[in-house]
Amino acid sequence: MITKHVRVKSLIFDGTESEILERPINPDTEISIGGAIRFADFANNNFEDLRMILSGDDFESIVKTGKFASDGGFLNLYRGSDNLRLYFCKRGNAIVVFAYGEYQPTRYKLYLEGIWLSNH
Repeated sequence: MITKHVRVKSLIFDGTESEILERPINPDTEISIGGAIRFADFANNNFEDLRMILSGDDFESIVKTGKFASDGGFLNLYRGSDNLRLYFCKRGNAIVVFAYGEYQPTRYKLYLEGIWLSNH
């Protein structure tokens, strides 16, 4: 069950892909996630895969409170800020959601969409 969330929607990176690969990400929010996150911590975690980790109600709660939209396509991918694909990082009971992708040729953006706490 999702017990708390903070919707951030802040741009935390705008640059070339090579710059983000080693850069630590330290979200400055009221919910502590226990240290820096690296690109590798979320890059292989598609948001849609959260359905296999959380209950259906918790997943839908994150979609609703995060105001995320499905692209309506065959794969039913979810999008966040600037219509970028969503990813997540799970740290203990915290689920950190990012929007990341190529915004313009060779220009990548990373948004911290929010942090949700669950009791799982």
